[in-house]
Amino acid sequence: MGEGAKGRVNMPDERQRRLWDRFREKMGVSAAEREKRADLSRKYWPEDCKRTMKTADEVLEHTFLFQLPWDMEQTQEPVHFPEKIHWKYVLNEDPEFAYQMNRHRYWICLGQAYGLTGEEKYAGELAFQLKDWVSNVPLTEENESLVWRTLEAGLRADYWVRAMALCADSPAMTEEVISAFWEGLEVHAKRLFDNPKTGFSRKSNWGVMEFAGLYVLGFLLDREDYVERSCRYLRHGLHVQVMDDGMHWEASPMYHNEVLMAYLEVLRVAGIWGDEPFSREEIRVIENMAMATMNLMTPAKCQPMIGDSDDTDVRDLLSQGALILKNGQIRAGGFENLDYESIWLFGTEGFREYQELKAMKLEAGLVEFPDSGQVILRSSWERNADWLYFINGPLGGGHGHQDKLHLGFWMNGEEVLTDSGRYTYTDVPVRYELKAARAHNVPMIRGLEYADSKDTWTYEALPQCFPNQVCRKGEYLFVEGTHGGYEDRGIFIRRRIVAVGWDILAVSDTFFGNEPKEIMQSFHFGETIRLSETMDGAAGTGETCGFEMRGFAEGEKASMELGTAPISRHYNQLGRTEELVVNGKDVRTLTTFLVRRQGNEHVKISKETVCNGVNGYRLMPGEAEGYVIETGSRKIGLVFLHQEVGNQADYNGICGICGLGRTMVCDLAGEPEYMTVLQW
Repeated sequence: MGEGAKGRVNMPDERQRRLWDRFREKMGVSAAEREKRADLSRKYWPEDCKRTMKTADEVLEHTFLFQLPWDMEQTQEPVHFPEKIHWKYVLNEDPEFAYQMNRHRYWICLGQAYGLTGEEKYAGELAFQLKDWVSNVPLTEENESLVWRTLEAGLRADYWVRAMALCADSPAMTEEVISAFWEGLEVHAKRLFDNPKTGFSRKSNWGVMEFAGLYVLGFLLDREDYVERSCRYLRHGLHVQVMDDGMHWEASPMYHNEVLMAYLEVLRVAGIWGDEPFSREEIRVIENMAMATMNLMTPAKCQPMIGDSDDTDVRDLLSQGALILKNGQIRAGGFENLDYESIWLFGTEGFREYQELKAMKLEAGLVEFPDSGQVILRSSWERNADWLYFINGPLGGGHGHQDKLHLGFWMNGEEVLTDSGRYTYTDVPVRYELKAARAHNVPMIRGLEYADSKDTWTYEALPQCFPNQVCRKGEYLFVEGTHGGYEDRGIFIRRRIVAVGWDILAVSDTFFGNEPKEIMQSFHFGETIRLSETMDGAAGTGETCGFEMRGFAEGEKASMELGTAPISRHYNQLGRTEELVVNGKDVRTLTTFLVRRQGNEHVKISKETVCNGVNGYRLMPGEAEGYVIETGSRKIGLVFLHQEVGNQADYNGICGICGLGRTMVCDLAGEPEYMTVLQW
């Protein structure tokens, strides 16, 4: 495969024949084992089998539609090539189509279809496309930026190996195909070994996926120098790119999981070849990444759509991680049976090992990610769980969105408050709309972004956030976050969240410093939620839940506007969903309540003047706010002070119940003697 012109396919030389025999012995799947894997797949994962066959049959016809679960840039529009495959085709001016097409993930589906049916046409198509690609897509300066990016080279090399392992004993793998396979892998290895952007690779998810590919090739090509270099960069990535709380620094769960997948693939291949690429300390970093994936999982078992992330089920990744790491806690977050892709990777022995790995019991409750600024509270690990998510962390890389102080919320396993997703990476208005703070459930100065986009990957400013404060006492949860996005205007924003069980959620935002003319809170809802106006605010109804919302501007009724906004659960997929905007003019604080509706029972929220319990001093709304929330048998008192405790205004409360904190709550139905302090 030439680097300056179209490659010319030759017959395999002696070295290639030796490598081919070695590859088949170490990684090839026999016909008998292939049938066993197919039987397990049909028994436990019939829908995945259907998706594989659909994809493989489309690829046979040279129709390309990328909708596999972990396709990083899915498509919704099939592209058909009636004659020759156009490997450099760009769909709708989005090069991501070409990137995705040239990762060749769908070749694995050809191998799986070969196993599911035994039909040679699938192995034959793999052979044809491999030869066609090697002959027509050489590594040239012209091709470097579209089909020979180092990211694609790393992914593609690994996918070639996975696909070929399932088809290596097929008659379709002729001498000519074998030669093309090795010639192609040699060029991939050189491209990755000579990586021209090693500085970028050291800090980027790209680097991990690039050098994971080189690691695989090092063993296939029997090149110790490739293995050594890849291990050096992969170890560096674990120490540099992964936060102490287990999250990848780029602030996107999807790319966190892509990095985790790359490390798990390295460990899988290391097991085959008897290598130990990482120290015990480094293995623990990978385990922490898998634990982060599990702890972030929504009730629907998906990654949250934070930053450039799709609504993707993560249980297959957790299943694979549990098997490789022999971790029963991670096993509890995965599938009951080994996932579909892992059956094809690990075979009947892997399936048996997974079944024998005991799942540990997972405890529900509070998980805090102090480095990435995330907080999770879940009622259980069941599908019908309640779930609260908060993020106020660093932006990360180009995949980060302006989501500081964003709030997500689920009731009864139904998504109530959601992130809006990503949709595209192209330079179009919706890209900027979905990256902006306005697309998230955050407080803002009305009509003013705190960090405008410079282009599709960068921002005009990098406002800092400050460490979150988290407290849980019994059924009460308190979370506080602050950021300086409007620092140039002399304004800082603080968000305080108080949850009372799963029935009452209070979100209070204060703007410190110069007083803005108008402030707002935006809330975006899952597609099953329908909003309606009420006399007091708004009501929401879903398939399994109902709730009411009230907004207050320093104790007075706030303006609430209902509308719609874009939402994208997968790349190239765009819809509309309900939106609520709460506004306040000439005030510093907005407080919005979301209260679960108990049947037809009325929700009542009344403001209460906060008084000092020593001298009777009545605090002004700008100093403190008090509320009584009544729903069903509940009657909850809540106090937010907007200043420090002190100066003879230190023992404050409502309804005669006082305490010495800045954020306090009490159960008025239980005749309390004092406030429970959630924030001193």
